[in-house]
Amino acid sequence: MLFISDEFFVFLVLVLATMAAIRHPEVRRWLLLGFCVWFYASWSVGFLGLLFANILVDYVIALRLGAEGRPAARRALVTTSVVMNLGMLGFFKYLGFGASVLNGGLTLLGTTWTVPVPHLILPLGISFYVFQAISYTVDVYRGLLTPTRSLRELATFIMFFPHLVSGPIVRAAEILPQLERLKEPSTLDDLMAGARDFVLGFGRKVIFADQFALLADATFNAPGRYGSFDLGVGLLAYALQIYFDFSGYSQMAVGLARMFGIHFPDNFDTPYIARSLQEFWRRWHISLSRFLRDYLYIPLGGSRHGLGRTLFALSATMLIGGFWHGANWTFVVWGAIHGFGQAIAYLYRERIQTPAHTRFWASPAGNFTGWALTLATVGVAWIFFRAPTVGASWAYLTRLASGTVGTDTLLVTPTQAGLFAVVVALHLVAYFRPTLTVPWPRAAFAQGALAGIAYIAFVAFKQADAPFIYFNF
Repeated sequence: MLFISDEFFVFLVLVLATMAAIRHPEVRRWLLLGFCVWFYASWSVGFLGLLFANILVDYVIALRLGAEGRPAARRALVTTSVVMNLGMLGFFKYLGFGASVLNGGLTLLGTTWTVPVPHLILPLGISFYVFQAISYTVDVYRGLLTPTRSLRELATFIMFFPHLVSGPIVRAAEILPQLERLKEPSTLDDLMAGARDFVLGFGRKVIFADQFALLADATFNAPGRYGSFDLGVGLLAYALQIYFDFSGYSQMAVGLARMFGIHFPDNFDTPYIARSLQEFWRRWHISLSRFLRDYLYIPLGGSRHGLGRTLFALSATMLIGGFWHGANWTFVVWGAIHGFGQAIAYLYRERIQTPAHTRFWASPAGNFTGWALTLATVGVAWIFFRAPTVGASWAYLTRLASGTVGTDTLLVTPTQAGLFAVVVALHLVAYFRPTLTVPWPRAAFAQGALAGIAYIAFVAFKQADAPFIYFNF
């Protein structure tokens, strides 16, 4: 498994050792790009040409945008980039889904004619690197970024292996200037800080996520065998699994980038203490939330053109964000729950909420009510995110709400029960002491020793080998 397998650690040690040994700035930069190409090729060599072509076209378009002064020509150039990137994503990710929907419509019309349903292999990381490519050309178009004249730098930004597979979705304006740091070997502080984040993210994955996955898989794979209480436990386990799984990956990616002196933004901030859906999305998958806000919600009108336009922008943004996760109606419903939920909350704040209501929501009782409503909405949405079909999601939800007693009992081990307790304690600490950080020694040697000891302990504890959830997207 990527970021856990022995092969990856050999690759990482080889990269870091080579980068430390080479002092020539240009050689170091070419070597890092070469390692990124090697990393991608080890997974998906057949799609290397597609990725290179994508980078080259966006490189040329950005240079033309930087030199072009005519508004119409600039709009045509940025439109070409966006259409190319989204078209490529749509072809590989949604062509089969579109054919299936079309066949369903033809069946409803009573015809026996159907179109072939292609089953295409999804290029590794395409959902993430397409968004980063779009943000690059759009930022150049908006005048927020000067296009780089170095194709190597743009390729390194897009293909940088720590975030290539599943994010975070970082912006060229944040990363391209930092690539200058690759001229020199990483500092000891960067190496140790990166190792700390990598190991802590690794622990989130193998200690928490993989244990909770056992409970979630049991209930979602056979919901008809379990009663409502057990299904509730399974849903809670999945909510924690996807949080620790994806936040663990993100923290590992942040740590890996830091080892090269590159600072990625954090991607999670304890989302399950949020008291509204809006706050939840400020804390969950922050890089995606920021992308959707800046490149979709605001262009759709944001909150600048009246209530109706704002409600539409909120709903449409989350619907599209849901569909981005996968070619399945379940993701559309998941996005709709979040989008319509935010739209309803916005409508309430703008048209219904009174000063008395405002005082209530600011009180401890209001905080608890907001948190409970948010967690319940997020939990219902997770059912649609996890189940294979809308029908299966609805069956899980109705059985969960029915008070049914199952034929089987979900076995929660003492280890899993202890992890649930630790999670509750961690969230209480995050709520009441949001500035508290993980204690970590300052001396570089002590940091390295502690990171090594923690890694060995996590490997010894690891019992499952579940793949990262967001590798599917």
